[in-house]
Amino acid sequence: MARRLRDLLVAPEWRYIPEGWAYAERHPEVRGWNVAEVLAVYQAKWPRFVALLQGSGPLGVAHESSLQSRSDLVAHNATMAFAYCLTLAARKRDRISMLDWGGGIGHYYLLAQALLPEVAIEYHSKDVALLSQYGAQLFPQQQFSSDERCLQQRYDFVLASTSIHYSEQWQELLRRLARATTGYLYIAHTPVVQQVPSFVFLQRPYSYGYQTEYLGWCINQGELLAVAEEAGMRLLREFVYGQQPYIQAAPEQNSYRGYLFAPAHEDSHGA
Repeated sequence: MARRLRDLLVAPEWRYIPEGWAYAERHPEVRGWNVAEVLAVYQAKWPRFVALLQGSGPLGVAHESSLQSRSDLVAHNATMAFAYCLTLAARKRDRISMLDWGGGIGHYYLLAQALLPEVAIEYHSKDVALLSQYGAQLFPQQQFSSDERCLQQRYDFVLASTSIHYSEQWQELLRRLARATTGYLYIAHTPVVQQVPSFVFLQRPYSYGYQTEYLGWCINQGELLAVAEEAGMRLLREFVYGQQPYIQAAPEQNSYRGYLFAPAHEDSHGA
């Protein structure tokens, strides 16, 4: 702990990694998300997260935050963007199937229930083993997995929030997610740059209690849209949230954005 506290004083939370994903091979502290400390933080915050979703107050709630209020503006932007996408997917339906790629322990399932309580959601989540196992305990009637068999079927709505940029081969993952939807694909809360090619960053989230480090992409928007188009998807709406974490030494600073797609052969409001 003394070493990590020392490192926090001299190293930023976010840092540009010019060597890319090879960095992890020489740095064992890059442990990713499948660590007990991440689950422990999620478990500790879960009762407060559940409580904040009750009632008719604003839904400016981010489970990664301290959860001191419902009025975080970045979280509210993200929630309302999700509400828009979910509502389109559920239009004229009383039941939909949903895949949440990177779904953790089911935060978005609970949020979806708060937003559309009259719509039954067949929920599927894919994440690392520790988080998926706990999510299955919280919601035993829903589907949680840590492998990619979920991509063998198709869904009315596919969500990937704060997740595809943690995959080294994000382009192939985007193509596979596109094939998994019959309706809408929402790539949400993704760090994006406009002028330079996609590049890798390191995040050191010790201040959240996670006790791990992980690599991710800042994805060039043009590259992302081109891959989606090649995968047969058409952009319906772009979202901004207001989150712009500073990445030390980055060739361009990022902003977190979201993109709602539908299959190109469908009309602009779905089938």
